[in-house]
Amino acid sequence: MTTLNAMAIKPPVTAAPPVVFDPAQPLLRPIGRAARAETFGQNQRNRRSVILASIRRLLADEGHEGITVRRVAECSGHAVQTIYNLVGPRDLAITEAVTEYSQYVCLTATPNPADPHAAVAMIDRELKSIEAHPQFCRNVCRMYFTDSRSIFYDFRARQTKMLHGFLLQQQKSGILHPKADTRGMAENLMLFMGAIFVEWSDIEFPLEQLRPRLYSVYLNILAEAILPQARRGDAGV
Repeated sequence: MTTLNAMAIKPPVTAAPPVVFDPAQPLLRPIGRAARAETFGQNQRNRRSVILASIRRLLADEGHEGITVRRVAECSGHAVQTIYNLVGPRDLAITEAVTEYSQYVCLTATPNPADPHAAVAMIDRELKSIEAHPQFCRNVCRMYFTDSRSIFYDFRARQTKMLHGFLLQQQKSGILHPKADTRGMAENLMLFMGAIFVEWSDIEFPLEQLRPRLYSVYLNILAEAILPQARRGDAGV
């Protein structure tokens, strides 16, 4: 069985870009020369980011029970109809808001799918975001225990799809075995990691205990699929 020492779990060798660990901050895209010709579209994306950030702020402060389309409109400074047009009805809007921030945190951890430590970097980045704003993360997971659990399941399905796409990139980059079941690994990783996060949100055990549990899931599901040459650092990373 692969061990922590054998895999030498560590951050990726390439420096990751800085990340703002604040779910209440809009994730605005800078406007470059090419984008200036699409001012209307860029403005719409920026409005959407402000709305999604307002939803996350409400989720952190009041939980999902405090989120209504009208409250989001008040918080974001946009009309109710604009909320519906840009992010959809309440439950879909919450899913969009949580997904945007979570994928931003994970995918900025390492931009290189040819890095064998990419999955570990994503786990570490996720833990940093939890440490920075634990109540937001708890309230996301606590939806699992409510009548709004469909939001939690929708969010997890989107995370699974994102992770599957990234594992496919790793497979094409020669990190994962060509016959590895990337879809199955993504589904199992999100299933077990999701269960750990839900338990943490309910029991509120220390973050120091959360890290080894997440690493254990990674080692048992994904590590065996990493090719030996990639583990040795011979894959050009």
